[in-house]
Amino acid sequence: MSNDNNSEIDDIIDQLKDDSISPQSNNNKTELTISTPQTLTDENVNDYVYKKSSELVESTLGAIASFRDNILAGSDPKEISALSQLINSASKALDQLNKINLQNKQTKSNLELKKLEIESNSHLSKLIPQTNNIVIATRDEIMQKMFDKPIKKEKIQILNSEIVE
Repeated sequence: MSNDNNSEIDDIIDQLKDDSISPQSNNNKTELTISTPQTLTDENVNDYVYKKSSELVESTLGAIASFRDNILAGSDPKEISALSQLINSASKALDQLNKINLQNKQTKSNLELKKLEIESNSHLSKLIPQTNNIVIATRDEIMQKMFDKPIKKEKIQILNSEIVE
């Protein structure tokens, strides 16, 4: 019986040795570096947000990859819940980055479209001649001209007249 117990203990120790992380593999992992804080301006805030968001997403995905097998093999519901929250936060971060990217692309395309519209309108305005002719007429005169009917005018006779001072 003690032989059976010893063999089971040896099997457990072998499994633990297989699951343990060697000290050499710890040296290969990337370390988080603390960088000096940047002064944020309107010009560099987009770059800062992209950089920090990508770092956050990469670290989250790395944590998911490293902990996923260990957590799923265990049966602790708290660890499984933490993993699911980590996956959820990573997917939300990626979704937000995608929305920002799409919004920036749409803004650029809208600007290009506006420039093309302005250019085409200026080109068309050069082709259409500008007129400043103004016609003053009554409604009847315009209708007569439209339907080519001569206007009946009263004949006025001018007699020799003298100007007296």
